[in-house]
Amino acid sequence: MTTQSTSLRFADQLAAEPFAFPGGYPRYAVTSDGAALCSKCVRTEREAIGTTTGSDGWCVVAIDVNWENDSLHCDNCSAQIPSAYGDD
Repeated sequence: MTTQSTSLRFADQLAAEPFAFPGGYPRYAVTSDGAALCSKCVRTEREAIGTTTGSDGWCVVAIDVNWENDSLHCDNCSAQIPSAYGDD
């Protein structure tokens, strides 16, 4: 599988399911450079993610749940990514 197809597969998965099932825990994308992307940016930046070079900041390498980090923000739009158990 190519870098682009793997990255796009993760992005499409998060766009379709922004909350983990079961439990409804908030999920976000992790890029190869350690950035966090919210589900909205994953949808709006789909073309950049699908054409990533792997070193341009758009390579999605994982999807994770924000368990307790109340200060986690999207590195693209600066929106807060809600935490599952933190103090909101």
